[in-house]
Formats: sequence, structure tokens, C-alpha cells
Amino acid sequence: MRLTLRTLLSYLDDTLEPSQAKVIGAKVAVSEQARDLMERIKQVTRRRKLTTPPTSGPGGMDANTIAEYLDNEVTPETATEVEQICLASDVHLAELAACHQILTLVLGEPNLVPPSAKQRMYGLVNGPESIPFRKPAKTASKEDNDLSSEIELDHDDTVRMEMPSVGFGGTGRNIGVLFGGVLVVCLLGFAVWVLSKGYPFGPPTPELPQYIAQGDKKDAPKDDDKKKPAADKDKNGTNDKKDDQTPPKKDGDDKKTEIKIEKSKVVPPEVPPYLPASTKYQPIGKYVVPDLKEPGVLLQKPVKGGWQRLLGTNPAVISGFTLLSLSGSKSVINLDDTGIELTLWGNLPELTLDGFVLESRAMLHVNALVDADVTLERGRIILRNNKKTGKGAIVRVRFNNPTLSREEHLDIVLEGSGSAVIVERFCGMDPEEPFFFDPEDKLRKGPIAHLRLFAYEQSATVMSADSDFPLTATKPILQWRSRTGVLETPEEVVMPPWFKSKGAPQMKDTLSRDKAVAAHKLLAALSEKKAIGTALDEILQTVQDNAPKEILAGKVVSPDTYNHWRHAIRSYAATDDLARIVEQLGQDKTPIYIRGLCMQAIEQWMALGREQDYALLEVLKKNYKQGESIKIMELLHPISTQKASDPDTYQHLIEGLNNERVAIRVLSHRHLIVLVPTGAKIVYDPDMLVPARVTAQKAWTTLMPRGQLPKTAAPTKDKK
Repeated sequence: MRLTLRTLLSYLDDTLEPSQAKVIGAKVAVSEQARDLMERIKQVTRRRKLTTPPTSGPGGMDANTIAEYLDNEVTPETATEVEQICLASDVHLAELAACHQILTLVLGEPNLVPPSAKQRMYGLVNGPESIPFRKPAKTASKEDNDLSSEIELDHDDTVRMEMPSVGFGGTGRNIGVLFGGVLVVCLLGFAVWVLSKGYPFGPPTPELPQYIAQGDKKDAPKDDDKKKPAADKDKNGTNDKKDDQTPPKKDGDDKKTEIKIEKSKVVPPEVPPYLPASTKYQPIGKYVVPDLKEPGVLLQKPVKGGWQRLLGTNPAVISGFTLLSLSGSKSVINLDDTGIELTLWGNLPELTLDGFVLESRAMLHVNALVDADVTLERGRIILRNNKKTGKGAIVRVRFNNPTLSREEHLDIVLEGSGSAVIVERFCGMDPEEPFFFDPEDKLRKGPIAHLRLFAYEQSATVMSADSDFPLTATKPILQWRSRTGVLETPEEVVMPPWFKSKGAPQMKDTLSRDKAVAAHKLLAALSEKKAIGTALDEILQTVQDNAPKEILAGKVVSPDTYNHWRHAIRSYAATDDLARIVEQLGQDKTPIYIRGLCMQAIEQWMALGREQDYALLEVLKKNYKQGESIKIMELLHPISTQKASDPDTYQHLIEGLNNERVAIRVLSHRHLIVLVPTGAKIVYDPDMLVPARVTAQKAWTTLMPRGQLPKTAAPTKDKK
């Protein structure tokens, strides 16, 4: 018996035969995925605020299909499709599991209805004897009183003969019946109209904003106040005159209706159901090309194909294509018909003093349930509500959780026109996790991903799972870490220096800032007529040709050469071209500070996801042997506390100082300097000749005798 979603539901609801339950139980015991799915089913069937799946459109599933799947009456292809949808969507999984539970109760333990109860229920319905002016029917026999038999109305002569004729040719009472029927129809029509209008005749419709105010019901806001979104109010708490369609207030009305409503008390709209990201390709927005003074580089990549730069007048942005705004580029995209503005903020650390994020990389999806659906792969984005009507907007932000190797998502409600939120995702390597050759190793946790949200303009509400979080001036930051998987407000609020658009902090080294901007402008100019890879290769070739001459003349490369080299390395990593960076790291005569940039770029790239390690390993195998590639991967990961307490670790690193591969020598020396800072006094250069490297090895062995750990320096006392 196969372990499928249907058999797992049967196992949970105890509807299998004992022998079958034993087989499935054994398979569940050895399958961690099955155990996780069982726990997930239990959670989603008890989750509050979980909506029902749509019956049509994207992610729609017909109720008949669910019933046929549970009855095992569908084709294998349909069954596979249903299971894939349910595994990807908590809403569909909860619907399927709940239906299975209900059917188990109804079919497994049917309720027995006594005959007396049937008699009472049938007696609640008035039969033909209730018709006015009807002649008495003939006395029914005992057989006619048997409620188990069906009555064929077409053969009931009594009912057919006694129906009065209706029309002007009939009697006066027939005309009364006619007008009475018309009156009933009018009343029914009025009732339907009243119910369709909802508020104030019935309960409020879901489209109207709901508010929860402190105090008794007599202090609640009036109906007109409810219709006005809270985000449309200005700083003084009054509604804008442009959008205010309510009649002017009379004297004294403020005292009766005024109420203070906290932003955190606003009840957000109903959370749209979660559906897998759409892979549909279609134009979804327009790129606002910047002017020449502030050149930007926005690249777009189809699923199959290379990077293409968006140029011209408002070029189209395609859903399902990867978007990349290089470091130093602020790329603005206006989404069609939704009023949402998306800015991919390619960060230039020399301007913002923030080295956590560099390029901004994302993908837009078609989703009719929200105003915008975006997957943030890495970097920083700005989401802004530019709806002219002043209404709120819902934006779904998806991101990867490398710890659990699955997609997470947040729903952000931008409350009113002009509301804006900044979202950024950056990652780091776990300092205690080494390189695992087996990607499925149970001890492997993967890199650590961070997500931060900032209230940039006005206010917003962030919905995560069953919780709502306000983003306001008093609560401006939310954070999420992949190790905990919980969205929370930090205990200490420290705003980054780049936060407000009023201007980045002024750097003391203005030369470095100006040269970094110049390097970005050069790349932007070259990539207008050439592919991004060709433009980067041209820049790299130029700096490599100039570097030896400059080093011989002045012992160090010029600021122009250094900044162009650095910007090229960052851009190679942004476009996933790691082969060029690996080549720079292991190339002879590459300046040590350029190698440092290469190591930093590679490590940042490795930390972006669980699969990055093994993609880099494949790149290394093209230039190195299998053992050398694994050795480099191990050295690119941090030295854990456990390894740092092992004397053999230091001996392996000392041996690596004279390895025939430059990359291994560079990485080994870097780890030794970090672990034993006093070793920085030992003269060593990875490009030294073999005798000089041997001399350096001996000096390190003297400092770190075999089998011993480095001596910890005693704390120095303050001189009085």
C-alpha cells in the first residue's frame, strides 16, 4: 500500500483496516516528510482565520474534484495535481483534511433517526389541507400513512382538481389570489434588495473597513466615519478635503462623534488565501528609466536565457522573469492598473555605509487576489501605494527560508495613498556550521536569512500567520530570522543611517565615494550597447592590464582601478557569474586586497540559499580536482568552535600555506590570522616562492607547536 496524501488522511482518521494501518504506520515511522505533513495537517485544520479555497481562477479547485479524489475516482494525473496543490497551499490542505474528517464521521457513525422523529418532522410541513377553499380530501387508508413510501404528485387527483383557476374570467377570490401573489413577489424583491444592500439594514459587508475602539458601544464611530479609511487622515486627524465626500459637520458634532482610534487597533482586511507563486509570463508593469545624471542598471532574465538590460521609454516588465538592480541603481517599476510602485534599491555601500545588502533581486507574479505579488530573493525594495483613490493596498512578499528549505510569505497592507514600506533580505553563514558534502545531511541547517521591514512613509500593517503587526512611527521596524521563523518587533530600535531619503550620511572619505559612483556610471554606460557580461569583461580586462604597471610604479593600484575592479566583482556575483571571481581568487599576482574582495563576494553569495554551496562546488570542479574543490569549500566556511579547539585544525592550516594552489594558500592564511592574531607578524605572501613559504611555515609551527592550542593573551591592565 503506497503512502499518499489520501492514505495518510485515512491513517489519521482511523479508517484503514488493521493490516493496512500497520503498513502505513511503519512507513510513517521512517519518513520524516510524512511526519511533518501529519503535524502540518493537524495545525491547518485548527488554524483560525483560514479561508476557503476558490472554486475557480488561479488555484481554484472544484468541490466535485475533492469529492472524487477522496473517493479514489480520479485519474492518476488528476490525483497528482490535487496533491501538489494541497501540499503547496495550507488552505487547500485544510479543506481536503476537513472534508475527509467530516465524511469519516458521517459515513462511519451515521445518526439513527427514530420513526417518531420522522413523524414530527413531516408534521411541520402543511399539506394540501392548508390551501384556502379546498374541499376535504378523501380519508386516507393506513397504507397511505406509511411515511416510508413516496407520494407521486402527478397522480394525486385531489391536488390537481382542487387548484383554483386564476384569471379575470374566474371568481372574485381568484382575482384576490392573483393580487396577493403579486404582492408576495414585490415583498420578496424588496427583501432581496435589503439583504443585498447590507449595512445599515444588515451586518457590515466585508469591503467596509472595520474598527475596534476602546470604550462602550455608545462611543463607537458613526457610519460615515467607518467608510473613511484611517490612512486618509492628515497629521491633525482630520480627513483631507480633496477626498472627503461627507457633508460638512455642524457645530457640536465633534463632541458627539470624535473618538481616538489607535493605528494598531485597525482591523486589517481579510487575508487572501495562500497560493503557489504564478509562473505566468505577461507584461505586468513599466520600468521608469532614470535620467543621465542618475544612471540605473535594471536587468531582466527569462527562465531560459541571459540577462537583458531594460532600456528605452518605459519598457515592459514581465512577470515570472527575474529582475536585478545592480549595486548603485535605484530602479522604479510602476505596476499596471494597481497603483503600486516597486523600487529595487541596489545599494552602494560607499554611499549608505551599509554593507549588508548590495544588489536587489526580485520577481513579480500575476495574482488577482492582491495588488502586487513579489518574491524577494535578496537586497532591498520599497513598496509604495500610489492609488489615486486613497484606498489601501495589499502586497504579498514571498521569500525563502533556507533553514526549512521552503517559501515563506508576508501580506503587507499599505494603509492609504502614499504609504510606503521598505523590505530587505540579507543572509549570513552560520559560524558554527562547516561544509557538508551531502546536502541532505540531517545535521545541516544551512545559512541564516534575515528579513527587516521599515515603516518608510505613513503606516502599514503586516500580516504573518495568525498575527498582525503595525508598522508606524512608534513601531518602525519588524524583523525575522530563519532560525526562529518568527516575525517580531526588536527590543532595541536602531534606525540605519540610510533610512530616510533626506540624504545618506556624509563620508569622510569623499574620494572613495566619488570613485565608487564613477565606477557605477562607467558600467551603466558600457552596458547600454553591450551585454552585461561583455561590459564586465571589458572593465576587468582594463583593470588587469593597468594593475601591474601601477603596482610597479607606486606599490598599490590607483583608486580608479581599485573601484572599477571592486564594482566588477560585485556585479559578477550579482549575475551569478562565480567563475570569474573564482578565477580572480586563484590567479597569480592578484593584489591581496582584491583577493579579499573576492572572498567577501563569494561568501555573501554562498549565504543566499541552501543550494548555493553546491552550485559553487560545480564551478570549482571545472578548474580544480575533486579533493581540492572540497578543500576550498571547507576553507570558505567559518572555523567552528569545535574545530578551533582541535590542535589538528591548526596543523592543516599551516600545511595549506605551501599548497600548490593559490586559493588554498590564501584561505588557509586568512583563517590562521583570525584564529591566532599574533601570527600577523610573520612575513607571508601567497605569491612568495616555495623557499619563502617554507620559512613562513616553520615560523608558524614555532608559534603553534604540533598538538597544542594557541595561548590566549592575558587581559591587559589599565594604567593609572
